[in-house]
Amino acid sequence: MRPFTPNPHPTVGVEEEFHLIDPKTAELAPCVDDVMAALDEPLRRRVCHELFTCVIESNSRPARTVDELVVDVAEMRRRLASACASAGVLLVAAGTHPFSDWRKQVFVDSDHYRWVRDGFGTAARHMLAFGLHIHVGLGGADEALYVMHEMRRWVYPLMAMGANSPYIAGQDAGLVSARTHVFNAMPRTELPPEFADFAELEDLYGKLLGTGDITHPGDLWWCIRPQPVFGTLEIRTLDLPTDVARLGALVAVYQAAAAVYQDRFRAGAPRSTFRSEYLNQNRWRAMRDGLRASIIEPQTGQIVAMVDHVSRLLDLAEGKADELSSERYLRLARQMLTVGTEADVQRGLVEQFGGNLRELELALARRTVPAATFAAEGAVLDSATA
Repeated sequence: MRPFTPNPHPTVGVEEEFHLIDPKTAELAPCVDDVMAALDEPLRRRVCHELFTCVIESNSRPARTVDELVVDVAEMRRRLASACASAGVLLVAAGTHPFSDWRKQVFVDSDHYRWVRDGFGTAARHMLAFGLHIHVGLGGADEALYVMHEMRRWVYPLMAMGANSPYIAGQDAGLVSARTHVFNAMPRTELPPEFADFAELEDLYGKLLGTGDITHPGDLWWCIRPQPVFGTLEIRTLDLPTDVARLGALVAVYQAAAAVYQDRFRAGAPRSTFRSEYLNQNRWRAMRDGLRASIIEPQTGQIVAMVDHVSRLLDLAEGKADELSSERYLRLARQMLTVGTEADVQRGLVEQFGGNLRELELALARRTVPAATFAAEGAVLDSATA
């Protein structure tokens, strides 16, 4: 693995995995190359393929503030949507497609994705799962491992907060994040092992390379992981939000919490002790019930409401969010606890549409692209009753 590149400021950046649909049928459309051909060269350098030809991934610029990031993300979505229109498809942000058949999807024809297709069988073929990956810059490898450990408490509550995939394969999955269920069928997609230092991580990486289980660091698909080449800690457990304001709120919470824990590491605070069985059970409750769950606090063993647990995370982040000029996004995060998740929004829309999942998908396409006048200050979060 490459050395960790220190970041003197907790910068933020995101990767967004969008899916492409036919504007008439709302079925997944294998048109990623057509969309890329419609992009200008500077924009094309900021997008890439994902596993299937119905998916396109965009990469934000690194930003010092969440405001900068959200402006970039909103503009990127608008430009991608324009390229999609030129290619005759629509751009959609959500954790899953509600009804397209996984058996009909076409893998991207590259060495790496052929390795995934051939090596992971049905688990890979089911991977119609579209995520948001958030990067926060940290000061070094030791800081990254400490923050990664402390964030174990919050990874799944954040997942619950951002849940946006209740439908898959033409039915309500009975989960708020069906994407998580699909993604966890692949190896190395849950919490990472405990590492005493970066050398232990490098040692595991070398062994996995030696057995042929991975081909490069990007195949460490843990739900939170260091990215040494960027000098970041990346959280990967989130469904892709449809609403840019919600995306900004999730980024702000993670950035502030990571910065708080980095400060604690530098002050000599010891690592917290968590019960792994509680963490694992909380993943299931977050995936199934989201903010309505009751969970086991992984350090104290108390049974707590998920909304109260997330409120503690927001309290932890609040002072640092003020320092990082993201307090307005933290206010949006608190609103999310009241109005519910985007999984709730999807179910509310389906009820309005009389169960029509095609209309849901088209509505999600409309909600994906923010207005040119988007500003977090005036953002009003959608809710299940909107």
